[in-house]
Amino acid sequence: MDRYEFEIHSQVSTSHAFSTTTVSSALLPAIINPEWISMVEHIHYYAYPIIILSGIFFSLITLISLAQNVHMTSKPYLFTQTIFDILFLLLGVCLNISKYYPNILPKFPNEKIYYNFLFYILWFIVIWIFLISCLDHTCTAIQSNGYNERLFCSPCNSKNVILGIVLLGIIFSLPQLFAWESFETIYRTTYLRTSFLYEHIYFWFLHIIYLFIPLFAIFVFLGTLSYTLCKKKEHYLLTSNGGNHGHYTIHYGNPHETSINYSKTRERENITKLFIMMCFLYLMLVLPYSFVIFFGKLFLREQTTIQSKTIFQEILFAYDVSLILFYLQILMKFFVLTIFSRNFRLCFKKFITCRCLCCCCTRKKSSSIDNHEHEDGIYMK
Repeated sequence: MDRYEFEIHSQVSTSHAFSTTTVSSALLPAIINPEWISMVEHIHYYAYPIIILSGIFFSLITLISLAQNVHMTSKPYLFTQTIFDILFLLLGVCLNISKYYPNILPKFPNEKIYYNFLFYILWFIVIWIFLISCLDHTCTAIQSNGYNERLFCSPCNSKNVILGIVLLGIIFSLPQLFAWESFETIYRTTYLRTSFLYEHIYFWFLHIIYLFIPLFAIFVFLGTLSYTLCKKKEHYLLTSNGGNHGHYTIHYGNPHETSINYSKTRERENITKLFIMMCFLYLMLVLPYSFVIFFGKLFLREQTTIQSKTIFQEILFAYDVSLILFYLQILMKFFVLTIFSRNFRLCFKKFITCRCLCCCCTRKKSSSIDNHEHEDGIYMK
């Protein structure tokens, strides 16, 4: 409904007084060259299905790979986020497939309202599961000493957090169901949409949880994750030398134990690099969509009579570009995981060699040998 609202205002602005006023249009020129807008819209028409279908394909591969019997940090959050990424992409297909195949999906009453409601739910879940996964890994990385990573593994707690995020997403998006109503062949705002409660309280509340808190949190996580990555720790097992507690000798243990502990620390550092990269991707590809919605809604709230006749067309242009960047970030997640996580590459290797969970059950002996050789000791959280 956000795009629908911008589109309605762009048509109203174009058909009003600015078409007859040369002075005003000179004072408020177009921000973006219309030729550039038309060119990008032409590219967008072909790039949109490629990006969204590729995102669904690689997200499915990521989901199946994460389902393999290999332990890695923040696995429940990564797995759950991938599920909601796929749902977000499928919703994008439903919203835009009518441009390519008008009659392929059945029409039902108030479909735009329900799509908008689902969009806000999935938008909230995708952002906040990522933030919680960053917080979870940051706390683990700061407190870990290389040997006690399993102490911070809490599958039950992660399930409760994920369930809480889903419920909050549904609750916070409920007003979207009652903000619009269908009237003949169009949609119009309801009394709730124009009320003080919605315009001045719910408006700022939405953008606090969708824009300002995620923006601040990502910068905090970039600093803390960089700190844990740059902090060099040497992990040794110290044992007392005889009865004299003032002197200690370094006990390295057997070579296999030393190799496992080193591999655990190395994998944790790689996952930290993964989250740092994902923070940059969210800053560049996800939060621009939140900025476009925020400033677009601010323009809609302006009650001045002087408005550029092309401003809402430019907002529509920015909306389409920022949304396709959102989908591009989901597409890139598979490649980021493949580059930074050795355990994810092991999961992907099991998938492409057809050694799925059922195959591992039938070949338990060979699987246990392989896990003994390749397991990093990073346990699921």
